[in-house]
Amino acid sequence: MDHSDKTTSEAIDTVWAMMTEIRTCMLVTKQGLTLRGRPMHAFPSREEGCIWFLTDRRGHVDDELARDPQGCLSFAKSSSADFLSVSGECEVLDDRAKVDELWNDAARAYWPDGKDDPNIRVLRFLPSDAEYWDGTGSSILITIKMLAARMTGERANLGENRKVPLD
Repeated sequence: MDHSDKTTSEAIDTVWAMMTEIRTCMLVTKQGLTLRGRPMHAFPSREEGCIWFLTDRRGHVDDELARDPQGCLSFAKSSSADFLSVSGECEVLDDRAKVDELWNDAARAYWPDGKDDPNIRVLRFLPSDAEYWDGTGSSILITIKMLAARMTGERANLGENRKVPLD
């Protein structure tokens, strides 16, 4: 249920802010008829209208996206009831300048030889739409609201839920 008084522009701001704050997400792609998710570190770039990721050409994501470029990003903030799902299309690029730009110390855990490892690729995710659930407080508060709703027989107000077009 959408409890929002936000304009579409404000809702789009919320989506980009959530991606920037949460960062870690599950990238879901198709492996044949099966959905496959993998944890990824997002580099949202509202200015470029996309979300960037570092990936490895030796993984299966290249093959999966070559067959079907559709993907979904699923973000969850562990300390609250904030969730975000973003749908769109993906492409894998061999862009050394973008690898340089996105490289950070955490990436060294995957590529110990550094950013010049020839297996590093960038994945560009072009979002088309999103849906978010912006929780109201901590996980404990959400649990209390759910228990109170069960006891009163009323629907719990767990925060704002909104579908947002991004393209």
